Amino acid sequence: MKKIIILIFIHFNISSYAQDELKYDANITKQPDWVHLMYSENRDIADVINAFNIYYKNHELVKNKHTQYYKRWLRNISRFSNASIQQSSKSSNVWECIGPWDFDKDANSRSYAPVSAHIYTVEQSVSNSDVLYAGSATAGAWKSIDKGNNWSLITKNLSLNTVYAIEVDYTNPNIVFISGNGGIYKSIDGGINWIIIGDASFTSLNHSVKDIKLKPSNNQELFVASNQGLFHSTNAGVNFNQIMSGNFLEIEFHPNSTDTMYFVKQEGDSTLFYRSNDGGNSLINFTNGWPNPNNGDTKLLINVLQRKVVEQGHFHLKNQYMQLIHHRLLLPFLLT
Repeated sequence: MKKIIILIFIHFNISSYAQDELKYDANITKQPDWVHLMYSENRDIADVINAFNIYYKNHELVKNKHTQYYKRWLRNISRFSNASIQQSSKSSNVWECIGPWDFDKDANSRSYAPVSAHIYTVEQSVSNSDVLYAGSATAGAWKSIDKGNNWSLITKNLSLNTVYAIEVDYTNPNIVFISGNGGIYKSIDGGINWIIIGDASFTSLNHSVKDIKLKPSNNQELFVASNQGLFHSTNAGVNFNQIMSGNFLEIEFHPNSTDTMYFVKQEGDSTLFYRSNDGGNSLINFTNGWPNPNNGDTKLLINVLQRKVVEQGHFHLKNQYMQLIHHRLLLPFLLT
């Protein structure tokens, strides 16, 4: 009985300290506003963060006891509370985070950084708009049946971390394909059970799958963009045929013609743009007007309302910051 009481007492003290670490002198002088706000009794989280960001936008960030306290303070908020940081949008649109909040919801305590399982992809069911699937960098795949208000981990029983690509059958929200562990998993019951799809020649390869697409007019035709090539199945993934070798990144369909398809292929440090007019049987490489960025991925967005516009986003790392450079390309020959 004494051991139990001691353990409970120790746990209580550790948690209490983590949530309310002793502050430094709150009456200090010649310190930035954000320091005084952080040490105030009725501090507002968003105000402190905003003041911190404004100050270090024009001042060099030099580590000191106050910046270190600030870092620990934010960590403890995320670990032990359900507090959310509200920041206003710079536009008239209002954005809010809808999760998934934690990558380990069953853990005894919260993560250092809720939402640290960065989301790679989100897909909404066509036949049931309440159903969403999300793939993360380190936390597998998640599902929501109420448009993102609540999420559940659907790969909990799989030894699976990264899910880069997801495709949902447009006729049935319970049929879903996800990438992972060098292959593709399929579920026909909304993520309760999973099987690895593909014939022996397909599964023998170690795939890094970047995109999975069902043909909008035939849910038995499945296309896969992989570092091992571009693949096509006519039986929903039972067997695959390779259309072209190479490192493929993306697949898109023309909004008015399911036989017209677009593909992005990695070639060294640059990308190549391909179009097919016959449902992927043959590909044509277009170079006229296609940008040639170095050291980055190229992403396609087919604008349904303005079908003569293709937007290309080039992501690259520079000075430890992720930058997005958009090029709006008027390519009428691609989408006509």
